[in-house]
Amino acid sequence: MLLLIGQIFLVGAFLQTENAVYKDVEEHEEHEELYDMKKHGPVSADRAIEMMSEDQMPEPEVVDSDKKVATASEKPDPATIPVVLDVNIRTEEAFEIVEFTLSHAVKILKRNQGGRLLTMRLMPAVSPLSVEQLDKLQKKLTKFSLYHSGAYSEMVFAAGGRIGSPYVASETSGVFKLCVPYQLEKTAFAIKNGEKIADGLTYYRDRAKVGDRHADVHILRVEPFSDNVSVFPALANEGIAQKEVLSSMARRYNAVAAINGAYFTSRGDPIGTLIINRRLISSPLYKRSVFGVTEDDTLIFGNPDFSGTLRSGGLSLKIDAVNQPRRGNNLVVFTPEYSRSTMTDENGLELVLVKGKIVGIHDRDALIPPDGVVVSAGGEKASELAALKLGQSVELDYSIDRPWDTIRHAVCGGPRLVENGKNSINGKEEKFDSSIVHGRHPRTAVALTFDGDLLLVVVDGRTQRNAGMKLDELAGYLRSLGTRHAINLDGGGSSSMIVRGRTVNSPSDGHERRISNGILISSR
Repeated sequence: MLLLIGQIFLVGAFLQTENAVYKDVEEHEEHEELYDMKKHGPVSADRAIEMMSEDQMPEPEVVDSDKKVATASEKPDPATIPVVLDVNIRTEEAFEIVEFTLSHAVKILKRNQGGRLLTMRLMPAVSPLSVEQLDKLQKKLTKFSLYHSGAYSEMVFAAGGRIGSPYVASETSGVFKLCVPYQLEKTAFAIKNGEKIADGLTYYRDRAKVGDRHADVHILRVEPFSDNVSVFPALANEGIAQKEVLSSMARRYNAVAAINGAYFTSRGDPIGTLIINRRLISSPLYKRSVFGVTEDDTLIFGNPDFSGTLRSGGLSLKIDAVNQPRRGNNLVVFTPEYSRSTMTDENGLELVLVKGKIVGIHDRDALIPPDGVVVSAGGEKASELAALKLGQSVELDYSIDRPWDTIRHAVCGGPRLVENGKNSINGKEEKFDSSIVHGRHPRTAVALTFDGDLLLVVVDGRTQRNAGMKLDELAGYLRSLGTRHAINLDGGGSSSMIVRGRTVNSPSDGHERRISNGILISSR
């Protein structure tokens, strides 16, 4: 998950190599179709590994525990058998990852029983493991067994901690890596007596000392590799420049819990990076800190940047943003995800593009076509765009730094709070006002612990009972929970947490504030 301008942090089932191409693995409770990598090639891994329910996957034959390998009576064609070229086990923070390098692609079925026992069936049957490879696995894992039949091989895994979803990493043509992550033994969470909301999701309420006062703290703890919950952002009323209370968003998605998300303008435009289901809702701003969820549910933190260029004939202009309010001399691209129109004033020029051709020219508030975009510019850039005519071709080339250009979800916050377990508040670099950094306010934050837990945190403030926190106080508190990386999110009156349809914190406005977006947790 990683080279990029700005630093990126990750944990879990994700390995960065210069040439690796990563494929997401999504689980489906019932899906009979098998994905044939050999036939279709290394495309999205949500088709590479499919979940089978207990009644779909045939029961495996019993393996003699005294035997490391049960030899098949039927032998596959040596020319087509996938050979296990290498078995490697690497440690990545609170996780270890077993990597099988295969000479050929395989069909894969898997069943993960509550993160405690993984059964994985490979078709066709792979080559037997060497004694050294088997010893390596059996010494590291609580349980590892391998059975070979004529049609398939079956692997069974158990580890000291929760075992995650396997994923496929393809490095070179004809060589495939099959990766199985598992959590190392966990230490006890610092706060006791949490309320279990769903399998893998717990709500905690704490009372923290802040100077000579106190503040209520509300924590949602999402355990890694929990197949039962998913974390994702949502827009107010399903659109940009909209506002909605968080409890309403949670009801619409039938979410079991939620917190407020990114900063937003008075109109409701998200400020900074926002990606929902691989769609770029809003581009980065000032390289502010971002929290993301990858295609394989890995959590990452970083500071992505944005770049883009408009070209037409001999004209070349820098693209400043996507789906953000146009300011001054900026050139902004508005996509259908934004709104019905650009909502701009008359001090600019707007080109309506469909299939790369100019189909409309306006000075303000152009309608955004469902199959196109609007290019909106002010100042000198507007003057340069004025030379373009109807029907002329326009090329737009813009992107976010890798790996954020392939991320499933991302939410911008800032400033950064914790980096590698240490206070690392960079409010000046991310262009935040000192009052946001040094004042005591209600706070919302997202954090990743050394144990791999995702923490969604809300601190109450601006009341007689609750003092709120300065950012350094918030960072220190998060570190006491074992946090490795953390960023601040929108706070103040926006800070809110919903659990099972109920507002569990005390919003400083005395009621829920209408906000632009939220981070929701659903239970499968």
